[in-house]
Amino acid sequence: MRPLPLFQLTGWTHFVDEEVNPPVLAPGDSAAEDRKTDEQAIAYHRHLRMVPTDAMTHMQKTVVEAVHRNSGSREGLMDHVIDGPAGTGKTCLLRAIGRTAQQEIEVATNGRQPNTIPVVHITTPADPELKVNWIWEIGSYLGLNPEPKSLAEVLEMRRHQDVTLSVNYVLETAQTRLLLVDDIDRASPQQLANVLPHFDYLRDKLGISLIFCGTGASHLLHQARILAQDLTRVSAENRVRLEQAGRPADLVSPSPTALLPVTWLHPLPLGPKAEEQEMFRRVLASFEADLRLYRLEENALSKHAAQLHQLTGGYFKALSYVISTAAVIAIHSGSENITEKELKAATAQLGPWKPAAGER
Repeated sequence: MRPLPLFQLTGWTHFVDEEVNPPVLAPGDSAAEDRKTDEQAIAYHRHLRMVPTDAMTHMQKTVVEAVHRNSGSREGLMDHVIDGPAGTGKTCLLRAIGRTAQQEIEVATNGRQPNTIPVVHITTPADPELKVNWIWEIGSYLGLNPEPKSLAEVLEMRRHQDVTLSVNYVLETAQTRLLLVDDIDRASPQQLANVLPHFDYLRDKLGISLIFCGTGASHLLHQARILAQDLTRVSAENRVRLEQAGRPADLVSPSPTALLPVTWLHPLPLGPKAEEQEMFRRVLASFEADLRLYRLEENALSKHAAQLHQLTGGYFKALSYVISTAAVIAIHSGSENITEKELKAATAQLGPWKPAAGER
C-alpha cells in the first residue's frame, strides 16, 4: 500500500483507479493469533481514508461541475482556490476533486482513451522564482523531462531546460482539462506573478481549469495579480467608465473573493449548537464504519467526541492520525477495540487525556 508519487502520471493514474478493499473479518469475535502481525490489516488501518464532511462533499460537487462547464467553453473561465489552515484537509479535497473530475470525463468518453491526460497534478517547485521551474514540474508529470537517476546526472544539470513548447503541445493534444497546483503557499506573490501569464495561457487558449491549493492561497494569488498589474488595469478601466457616467470612483482593486471562487476549509467545530455536535459525531461515525476490528464497540469513537476534539482541535489530519494509530494499537495488543486505553496511547504525544464531564 505504499503510495506512488502523485506528481507523476503513472502515480496519479494508479490513485484514480485505486480501490482500497478492507480486510475481511472471520466469523465470530475472536481474531487468530497471527492477526497481531497481519500486515494487510495493519497497513489498511495506517492509511484510513479521509472521510468527507457534508461541506467538503458539496464543495467537491460544485468545483467538478465548474470544471465540466469550463470544458465546453472558451470564455468566462475562472480559477478556483482551496484555502484554510494547515491540517484541515485541503490537499485531500484537491485530489478528490481531481479524481472525481477524471473519472467523470472518462465515463463521458466511454472509458479511458489512449494518449489523453485529463488531469495534471503538480506541486509548487522547490525554487519557484523562475517560470521555467514551474514548467519543469508539469513536464516531469507528463514524462517529458524525467527526474535525474543518479548524483552524476544531478551534478551535470546547470539549469532546467525550457520545455514550454513541448508541454503546451502535449497538454493540448492530450486534451487536458484540469491542472491542480498544490502547496501554493511555498511561493511569494512576486514568484507567482512571474508564472501567472503562462497559467492564463493554459486557461484561455487550451481551456484548462486551474485549482490552486494552500494556506493563504487566495491572498497570495490576489497579491500576485496586483504585482502583474492585472487588477490595477481592471480597476483603472472601471474608474474611467464610472467617471464617464458621472460617478467618480477611487482606484480600488477588487477583493480576492470577488474575482475567483474560494473554497474555505476550517477545523470541525464542536460547539454548543446541535448541528455542530451532530457534524463532528457524524465524521467519527464515518471513521468507525471504516474500521475492521473484531470487538469494536458501537459508538467507540463517538462516546469520546469531546476528548478527541479537545486534543485534535477538530483538524482532520490530527484526527485521522489519532484514529488510525489507535486502531493499529488495538491490533497489536489483541484488544481489537478502541477504548480510552487505546486513545490515550495514540494521543500520548498530543497532550494529556482529560475525561469529559461526567466521566471518571
